Amino acid sequence: MNEKQARQLLRTADEDEPVLLTPAVLQKLDVSDVQDGCGFQIGQIKGGVHHLDWNGTVYRRGSALVGEADHTWTRKYWYSPIGLEQYLDLIRRAVEARQRSSGDTEVSYQDDDGAYVALRFEITTAETNLSKAYHAVRRVAEQVEEAASDASDEVGKRIAEIAARLSGWGSLSLDALVDVVENASNNQAKGRSLEELCARLFETVAGMTVTQRILTETEEIDISLKRQR
Repeated sequence: MNEKQARQLLRTADEDEPVLLTPAVLQKLDVSDVQDGCGFQIGQIKGGVHHLDWNGTVYRRGSALVGEADHTWTRKYWYSPIGLEQYLDLIRRAVEARQRSSGDTEVSYQDDDGAYVALRFEITTAETNLSKAYHAVRRVAEQVEEAASDASDEVGKRIAEIAARLSGWGSLSLDALVDVVENASNNQAKGRSLEELCARLFETVAGMTVTQRILTETEEIDISLKRQR
């Protein structure tokens, strides 16, 4: 997609259907290229499917650009250790706190129909270039969402620690664990001991958070590492 093609898409955009733009073309466009009330998303089309870089839309509201972050999840495929309602409530609280301190965020939509839970919030930016506005919106969204993500990680870590204690995790020294890994009688015992050894070694690194046994829609992750900023 080039600059000319992007402008053509934005000129013919419908308020109910955001335009999909590639990241590379944003730098050459500004708010005047977007029709008031219309919006755009960032990503690419691969195999006829939209692959978004960010789950949200940037709209023009009068002379300003406003990003709307979209958190719409289904309970069926929610695997975080913290409940879906609790997770989105934390995001809502963070949005409201930032609104009081900075005045640039606002919850725009909430709904719970039983199967799906949705929360959307808007972020206003003073940037007029589409690329700068998009990145400014992303930064604020990540800051707002960080507290909820940290809380979810903390809950997951506590659950994993309890499960680990019940399984005897931590009862052996690191040297003893190395011996167990080397002399394990079967792959299952070797894998469990190696998992514990790796996790406990990484926990000795300052600022490193280790979470064990994370279930996702498609797989089980033995250990997850996160470096605190």
